[in-house]
Amino acid sequence: MHRITASALALGLSLTALTGCAVSITDKDAAGPVASPTDASTLEMATDDPRPEVIAPPASDAPEAPSNLRTRDEAISLAGTTVACTPGLVIADDGKVVRVEGACDDVTVSGFATVVVLDDVSTLTVSGDGIVVYAQQVGDLVVSGDVNTILWRGSAPRLDDTGVATTSVRDER
Repeated sequence: MHRITASALALGLSLTALTGCAVSITDKDAAGPVASPTDASTLEMATDDPRPEVIAPPASDAPEAPSNLRTRDEAISLAGTTVACTPGLVIADDGKVVRVEGACDDVTVSGFATVVVLDDVSTLTVSGDGIVVYAQQVGDLVVSGDVNTILWRGSAPRLDDTGVATTSVRDER
């Protein structure tokens, strides 16, 4: 049951991260748009004006956590595995929810569709796809892979992000 829940959580996160801008091309002589926009971010081009008008959503100071993510406490309650932090801990479980207890110097999370709940970690390396990490405090954060989300409390970590569609945001829920 926990594997299905973790997979569903990661899939929902992936779908949220992959949805985004839509394109609408309008011909002023045609009856309506060729494609319908799916959100407020649209690109419209008239046939007599080759320059597109881009309408972007308003900028904010900090990104928001995707709304479909559970809270840290909910993720802890779904954990199928709880481990104590050990030096150089590597979590490479696919589709699981893992709770790591205690402060850690170095944690690596890899795999696919994994949810990890940490306390304090000096260096967190995330190198899989569709991973969600909840942490109390992160010193250094190194991210690669696709569609990973790291929610942290406390001070902002130093970030080295070579991933695609990474979300790293303060968890204030």
